[in-house]
Amino acid sequence: MVLGVVRERGPVSKADIARETGLSQATVGAIVPLLIERGLVSESAPVVSGVGRPPTLLELDHDFYNVVGLKLMEDHIVAVVTDLEAQTLGQCELPLSNIDPESVATTAGAAVDHLLQISGLGHKRILGVGIGMAGVIDTSLGICRSSPFLGWQDVPIAALVEGRVGVPVRVDNDTNTLALAERWFGVGQKSDDFILVTLGRGVGLSVVVGGSVYRGAHGGAGEFGHTVMSDGDAPCSCGNRGCLEATIGEPALLRRAQDLAQEHKIQKPTTAAELYAAAPDEQVFSDLLAGAGTLLGRALGNLINLLAPELVVLSGEGVDAGEQLLGAVNAELAVHAHEGLRGSYELVVEPLSDEAWARGAASLVLDAVFESPTRSRSTPLWDWDNWQPTELKERTMKEMSR
Repeated sequence: MVLGVVRERGPVSKADIARETGLSQATVGAIVPLLIERGLVSESAPVVSGVGRPPTLLELDHDFYNVVGLKLMEDHIVAVVTDLEAQTLGQCELPLSNIDPESVATTAGAAVDHLLQISGLGHKRILGVGIGMAGVIDTSLGICRSSPFLGWQDVPIAALVEGRVGVPVRVDNDTNTLALAERWFGVGQKSDDFILVTLGRGVGLSVVVGGSVYRGAHGGAGEFGHTVMSDGDAPCSCGNRGCLEATIGEPALLRRAQDLAQEHKIQKPTTAAELYAAAPDEQVFSDLLAGAGTLLGRALGNLINLLAPELVVLSGEGVDAGEQLLGAVNAELAVHAHEGLRGSYELVVEPLSDEAWARGAASLVLDAVFESPTRSRSTPLWDWDNWQPTELKERTMKEMSR
């Protein structure tokens, strides 16, 4: 709790920390020297003003420790190492030749080693590794419950990677990690209640409530792409039909665009990027993207009516579709968002790179380090009393053996 206040408010005095946390000044006075000794907090020069001895101010020593973030995809891993303010200090990318869990864990370990080598940072100062990936993730145990893209079921990926890197590992759905990135250093810094929707191969959702990501009872919250929006017969990767993802996800849009190209005897797009580039000049493609925007806007309207967020962030590769899609989203929101909520939220379109997703994964570790234990439902990343990592691997294996 003390560390979190120093990060958010620093430079800050011990007296202000006590007022902010509700802890006694004696308790704060006992904690601060430990944080200084461990390299997390440093003293800054006091500000002289008025009469009397000025208080010593405390601030986060953001350079002493580092964290690593991994964005795990089907064919490669993007890795970044950051300071404690989520500023990128190094970045690399390694291909995945095999997606079985053991091979992925080995490549993840190699990515961390390579990253530290090229950035010149020491392994001993890494507080932890965060992994962002698609699927239903039980963050508290580090288990990927289901990932259709990778074909995984109940894979203890955090424990597997932890065995390679020797530091605590946290894993979460990649849309949640991106929301953490927005909460830490993006448009969500000043918002305690917002939703982030990603459009790309799938349709993802993260819900931030009271400043914390809402994950549901077992990490499955946010499967927005698998809400059934139509009676269509397009099969979805989840096994259902008519899902939002199966209708407006990039693979679905590309297949439909290729059918339209053949029907109208125009050049077929081979990638989603080619489809977006051709849309302004080809009416059939423009209409296709507008239809996707209409469906997405209607689904977003439902979310706004249910959750009443103050901020709606729309991100992912799909926002590159541009005005053909986004204009339809806005038009649909004007109709379907409840009139009592109109004007109560801001819609922000935020195109983000793979580096931002990896920084989001790093923020997963930062969130675990700084989040107040009174708010967190997750197992602590570190045993602060003994200054050592908690035993995730042992707990995970016990759970998997039940």
